[in-house]
Amino acid sequence: MNKNSLDLLRLVAAAMVLYSHQYALLGLAEPAFINWDTIGRAGVTIFFFLSGYLVWSSWDRDPHFKRFFQRRVLRIFPALWVVCLLSVFVLGPVVSVLSLRDYFVSSLTWSYLGTALLVPARILPGLFTANHFPLVVNGSLWTLPVEFLCYCTIAAVGLTAMALKLRRGLAIGLALAGVVLVATYGPLLIGVFFVPHLEMVAMFWWGAVYGYCLKRELERWGVAAVLFALAFAAFALLGPRGFERTAMLVCAAALVHVARHVTAGARLTDPLGDLSYGVYIFAFPVQQLGAHYGRGLDWSFSTYLSVSLLATLGLAYASWHGVEKRALRFKPASRSVA
Repeated sequence: MNKNSLDLLRLVAAAMVLYSHQYALLGLAEPAFINWDTIGRAGVTIFFFLSGYLVWSSWDRDPHFKRFFQRRVLRIFPALWVVCLLSVFVLGPVVSVLSLRDYFVSSLTWSYLGTALLVPARILPGLFTANHFPLVVNGSLWTLPVEFLCYCTIAAVGLTAMALKLRRGLAIGLALAGVVLVATYGPLLIGVFFVPHLEMVAMFWWGAVYGYCLKRELERWGVAAVLFALAFAAFALLGPRGFERTAMLVCAAALVHVARHVTAGARLTDPLGDLSYGVYIFAFPVQQLGAHYGRGLDWSFSTYLSVSLLATLGLAYASWHGVEKRALRFKPASRSVA
């Protein structure tokens, strides 16, 4: 049995995204999280901070390139492949207003399969044409390429530190400073559309810093401590969203820290399994489907939300026990280094 509530925190974060998207997919304004951001973005922030902590800890235990990426691939891709195949070959033919022939000859249908390889495509032809987000199948999947990019940066920083014989704290501090500056000034070069993408990379690396600090005594941090402090000041003071993103960071860090020390959540999640990833990747198409078929039935918001949540939990349970847990059996064993 787990000795913490991190799985429960992940599940709550996924539910926050589902809850926030339910408003958007019904044409309503997404609710705010203490006026810092939307509730959905708060859930994504928790995901990225927690992922940074766990993924850096995984690398720290076993800094081996091949084994590291084997674990990451087995965690992300099997369930993603399932949701993409179901979207293209089940959801699409059933819901699309196009004929089967027109649906399957459309290049949009086949380009959507690239989503299974983290080449995101948002739409399938003829789906949800009367919804508030027409044609969009799974708007949540934008985070997965960003997440995988974060994995690549962890490996790159870890390997560079070993090759140059840098202390890990220094390497992490330099990486953190870099991503903070990119999150702050990158949108000036590539556009404001990428603000959430870049901020989530920064949140991931703050999680990595948290994981690093947990295992090191303060007096051993040295230059790393200075870099962390400067990066935090820059994160808070630079750019138009400094206060909001820093408040979200502190909130996510506090929740993760508490969840690490509270065991009660495990009593709920251990019998069910880790449903968070399944909830995250299945919720959006389920909610689009609910908005599609619920139109004209005079459903209340709570009815839409209840139907979406129950259906998504069922799919997430099937995904964990039928796909994700089975795939994770192939994870390579850790080989810790001194």
